[in-house]
Amino acid sequence: MDTVTIQSSIIINFTNTSCSTPLLWSQKDIDSRKSRLIVCILAVFTHAIFWLQPIFCSTVRQKSMQWIYAYLITDIFLIFRFFFTYIVRTTTTDCEPDPAWITFICYFDATFDNYFNVLEVYMLLALNICRYIQIAYNKNVYEHYKTHLICAHLGIYFGTAISLIIQFVLEWAQLLIIFRSSCQVTYTNIYIQVFNIITAFVLPILLNVVVIYMSVRHVRLTSTLQRATHVSAREKYNRTLVIQFLIFYLIWVSLWSPNVILYQVSVGQGLSNTFRLLNFIEIALDPIILAALDVRFWQAWQRCWKYMKARVWQHGPGLAQIQPTTRINTLSAKTPQLRTTAC
Repeated sequence: MDTVTIQSSIIINFTNTSCSTPLLWSQKDIDSRKSRLIVCILAVFTHAIFWLQPIFCSTVRQKSMQWIYAYLITDIFLIFRFFFTYIVRTTTTDCEPDPAWITFICYFDATFDNYFNVLEVYMLLALNICRYIQIAYNKNVYEHYKTHLICAHLGIYFGTAISLIIQFVLEWAQLLIIFRSSCQVTYTNIYIQVFNIITAFVLPILLNVVVIYMSVRHVRLTSTLQRATHVSAREKYNRTLVIQFLIFYLIWVSLWSPNVILYQVSVGQGLSNTFRLLNFIEIALDPIILAALDVRFWQAWQRCWKYMKARVWQHGPGLAQIQPTTRINTLSAKTPQLRTTAC
């Protein structure tokens, strides 16, 4: 690509006079990312605590939660992307790095973030559609439409990747390599920018709004019809699902959307740093919000807490000798599987 070729010639010019260290961030760039580094460190802890539940608690390892887990896995990839780029860009002091390595780092830096952020919006759309079918038609999507779910996963992952690759192959998008700073993706015409904004932001957001509206409308109509008698447990659960997703989606859109729009348009450095920081705050909050809004995670945490509390009391220096049989029998009678699954 022309942009990369031009930048490569600049490397030669720099190395003729002094060591340019093209992959090393300037001190200004490092300082501008300190707040993101702190947020990412916090995100590691929040995600690590969250993943203790599906690892040790079999009750939250359900097919109906596959979109939630797929979404949180993309968060992990985004955290990995930040730390990998940060380490490489703050430790690489080579004056003349391998051009192939520079190209790889720049593509990784410039496209990885946008790819996984686009995946997230379509994963939430898929989750929303599955919940609507469950609410409106009382069908277990994860049992009746397994083939459709596999196709949805593959379509989201590969469709987004193919779209990015085609844009680079046809030179609608170009990689801009900037020495001692982050690499960027630039677009050759306004049409591809409009296309990306529609497919990565406008279309999935509008579809999500439509599905949420349909879910809310169905719940309201059902509640109105049953108000004369009584509201069933299923309708209460459906109403809770809609409210939970609506709260999460409002928080998520407010923190996620600025960074996605930023990828398509050029803004000032100050706004760029703010928008990216918001994106990482959203990543750090994701497991907390999801765990707080989903009663299954609350129940899993309660079971884990009771189990750990019982184990501590059971192995205490005094109580283990006074009432060992009573505590073991209590645990065995309630949840005999706790010895192997912990939750």
